[in-house]
Amino acid sequence: MADGQNTAGGPLLVNGEALRLEVTPPNRGGGTKYDPQTAEQARTLLTPMVRRASEQAQQLPEQLRADRLYVEARLLPNYIAASNFPGDLLSAIGAVPVGSRADQGTYRTKKRAPRTVGTRRLVLSIDDSGLEKLNVLLERGGRTKEERQAVEQDLLKFDDITLSHAVTITRDDDTALWEAVLHPEPGLSRNTMPASEDVLGKWMRWIESLGGEVNPRYVRRVGGLTFTSVALPKAAAEDAARFNPLRVMRPMPVIRPFPGLAPRAVDPFQAPASSAPRSEIFRVAVFDGGLGEPTTLFPDPCINLTPEDAHPHGVQHGTAVTGAALYGLAEIGGQAATPALGVDSYRILPTPADPNDPEGYWVLDQIRDVITEGEHKLVNLSLGPSEAVVEDQEPNLWTSTLDHLAWENDVLFVVAASNHGEMDAITGLNRVEAPADMANGISVGAVDRHAPHAKWARASYSSIGPGRQGNRLQPSCVQFGGTDDNPFPILRSNGDIAYSQGTSFAAPLVTHALSDLATQLPNPTSSALRAFVAHFAERHPHYKARQNEFGHGRLPLTFRDVLATSADEAHVLYVDQIAREEIIGYQVPVPVRFTGAVEVRITAAFMTSVEPSEPTDYTQGTLDLTFRPHAHLFNFTPPKGTNLRTVIHDQRTPEAHALLEQGWTQSGAPCTRGLGAGNFMPEHQLRDEGKWETLRHARIKFNPGEVEDPWLELTYLARRAGALDRGPSELPFAVLISVEDLNGSGTLYQGVVDQFAALRPVARVQAQTQVRIR
Repeated sequence: MADGQNTAGGPLLVNGEALRLEVTPPNRGGGTKYDPQTAEQARTLLTPMVRRASEQAQQLPEQLRADRLYVEARLLPNYIAASNFPGDLLSAIGAVPVGSRADQGTYRTKKRAPRTVGTRRLVLSIDDSGLEKLNVLLERGGRTKEERQAVEQDLLKFDDITLSHAVTITRDDDTALWEAVLHPEPGLSRNTMPASEDVLGKWMRWIESLGGEVNPRYVRRVGGLTFTSVALPKAAAEDAARFNPLRVMRPMPVIRPFPGLAPRAVDPFQAPASSAPRSEIFRVAVFDGGLGEPTTLFPDPCINLTPEDAHPHGVQHGTAVTGAALYGLAEIGGQAATPALGVDSYRILPTPADPNDPEGYWVLDQIRDVITEGEHKLVNLSLGPSEAVVEDQEPNLWTSTLDHLAWENDVLFVVAASNHGEMDAITGLNRVEAPADMANGISVGAVDRHAPHAKWARASYSSIGPGRQGNRLQPSCVQFGGTDDNPFPILRSNGDIAYSQGTSFAAPLVTHALSDLATQLPNPTSSALRAFVAHFAERHPHYKARQNEFGHGRLPLTFRDVLATSADEAHVLYVDQIAREEIIGYQVPVPVRFTGAVEVRITAAFMTSVEPSEPTDYTQGTLDLTFRPHAHLFNFTPPKGTNLRTVIHDQRTPEAHALLEQGWTQSGAPCTRGLGAGNFMPEHQLRDEGKWETLRHARIKFNPGEVEDPWLELTYLARRAGALDRGPSELPFAVLISVEDLNGSGTLYQGVVDQFAALRPVARVQAQTQVRIR
């Protein structure tokens, strides 16, 4: 940097939504669709399958079915996009989609060798006459124009049709308490609704006939699914699974145990000068094992939600988690800083003693009841059911319930990833456990050293990803959780330090950092907080190969340092909302006179409604992101019939003008640079690249001259029951964009401030954050 140049940067810039642009939707094109089989081939393949399903349906006793049957139909991977939904065929036979399952299928293209990729099995509700009509269409083809179109255009999208059979999961032990989940029923306007009382009554009577019992006090409905608690001998599980409306039956998950603590006599951690929180914009909730008697460090008594007596080990764990959420990482002999936000510690363990009650249901009920009161916008969960993610099944009741709560109440759940990272990888027992697979939350794994220490690694016990569709990158982030060689210092109620390790303690460090961050932002929405997690996570040196261990990366203990930038970079926060199928653009803050090498980092975060009956389409909305780094660089396509290739030129140059005179065609919008999911990838690859993920981050480096008047385009897409949803709706979101001068000229931040006058330094709006959010 030359002498005399500006070396001072400035604070985070907010009000990025004021940089909105009017953009014209480009012509996406798309080309000719390849069909891996003809309608006639599909008829030949499917006819015996449907005939067999009809025979099985006729043999099904009345007590094992609903008024309508449940049938499953597997889509070829070429047709899993919502825009390819086979609606004409389903309408012709009166079949209603009520869910899906993940499956594997053969993806075929015209030029490449077939390969096995992920696909979907549609779960359809159909009456007996509809199944018979499908038989007729297969054997004779359609009689009317509409029927012929359904056969010719939609039938070829399937390669398997069967009567629906429940998935039954068993363990080696003598399981007697089960979680059984019933399929949804058709509702109005492609909506689904939970199983009717008539179907639920049939299920209860069937279980009773097998010597079991469905607990009527623990029937829970989330989305279209109905979760039931079933006491049944293991030997009868196979017979129970014959019930056609049953989706899955599995051992009832239990709350996972707390990690152990190792006390050590050291200089105590001192209470803050003031226990009153710095801000009252909202409060933080911690659900755990509770606290002991009030002390100067923990002046607020815990709130007892369980009538059972407190367990000493549970209190120690609850105190440790609450202490980390309040004060962050405790330093031996140090003094706590004043808490950023008030923290309410709820004791929910031990659960009320009843061997026939699923303790996870009771605990979840308490969490739901507290959160719906609206006092808390940030929640720490260092507990949960002991159940690893299985992406081809519907989400755990905890996951789907908390995702609904997060979406409906704009609440951010920070969840420990669990401590099963050393368990069997082949069977997936080392993966993150519910509800860490939330699509609308933040899951936290553990590493052996906290920032800014170098050479950090995953703590061996920390569970790994991937997660499920909608949030495959799991855990979301990692934080120090302690190891045998470098244990985590946890607070006792009197200020003494004990030692332990676990993701239980990594999670509240993140909660603490987000609490402090919330007091610094003018509009601390859950999406804004999630965006900071992905955007400012420190990537591991082997990031790409080990995403399942670290997620987006290691978080700092505090976000305060990243709120202030150097003179060579600028961070801008955009908080806005978008209507369904609307396309909006935002200027990316690169000064007009800047011509050097630059790195642009973009993070998008949003929450969405979810549908647990659709594990392959769990998230119901997404943001389609398109980055156009140079306003004047366009694709030029040669005239048809030539062997020339498409080229890129600046539209202002003589070369571009010459091509147009020669009959070349200029693209309708400037060239794009990839942010993960590209426009012309097959749907299965788009999903793997994060098309429907609720938290996405990309970093792109540009050479001098490659960036000029850049902008970011966003489109809100929604889906319901497997098809695109075009009903009215809006999606709130947050975007964080960082621009960094890689040459270190020392002028970028000031150039951004000078050119983009609508942006405001966050320090100017801090005082406004003290208004309580309701």
